[in-house]
Amino acid sequence: MIRLRHILHPVHAARSAARRLDDWIFKYRARRKFRDLRRGHRERCWCGGELSEFRWHASYGVCAECGCYVNRRPPLPEELKRIYSFDLYWHTRQRLKGFPAIEQRPSNDRADGRVDFWLELIERFAPPRGRAIEIGAAHGVLLGELRKRGYECIGVEPDEETAAFVRGNTGLEIRAGLFPDVALPPCDLFLAFDVIEHSPDPVRFLQGAARLLAPGGVAILQSPIDRYGTEPPFGERFRDAFDDVEHLQLFTDRAMEEMARRAGLTIVSANERLWLHHEIVVFKKPQA
Repeated sequence: MIRLRHILHPVHAARSAARRLDDWIFKYRARRKFRDLRRGHRERCWCGGELSEFRWHASYGVCAECGCYVNRRPPLPEELKRIYSFDLYWHTRQRLKGFPAIEQRPSNDRADGRVDFWLELIERFAPPRGRAIEIGAAHGVLLGELRKRGYECIGVEPDEETAAFVRGNTGLEIRAGLFPDVALPPCDLFLAFDVIEHSPDPVRFLQGAARLLAPGGVAILQSPIDRYGTEPPFGERFRDAFDDVEHLQLFTDRAMEEMARRAGLTIVSANERLWLHHEIVVFKKPQA
């Protein structure tokens, strides 16, 4: 006897083939957009150290002074603005990497535990109230939770369309621009999760945070920090970490110490991490 599933099988197969073809076409076009980025060239690290060859990835060099992995072919500044635009980053780039779009990220980031982890971290290290600034606020869920706890919250996103989207969905104050070239008031808590590795000048980034922080204020940064001595660096997350479209440098604890010194900040914790290649450093601005 012929069953309905036997009749429908060719239909399902055709739909599945069409979905696979659509996905292949999307990925081909998306990869081409990022492959054709205009790039610059770097011979030295942000700290001034010379870069030696890195055998695991041709786009990166290793700093002889601080151990940073530095992208020697960084996208030009005007290309960075395009990469982090609303559609290209939050839809094209995220889909290409297998991540949800910004519309689905709030539920995803709650479900995978990162929001709760960050809140617990803030409870342990940060002042219990005051003004919080988050660079790379994305969908605004973390700032929304901090607002419930009594913080005055301001977020920053590089793209105006993204900032407007988050403002409209959350009611948060979200400013557009590339930090530190954004006008911001003083704060007691500075947050940047998975952001500083995208910055062309990480020292200037951290110095910008230090200028905003009130004495005794806390900065919490999450970024790929190689603490493991594995080959390749970051082990099974190597490909995710060494993303030469987005990641302009990947750090070491020695590099974080040098950046803290140049920014006039003290490291109060360098032992935390969300998960591999999402390591955390907590900084504090000394009392005047």
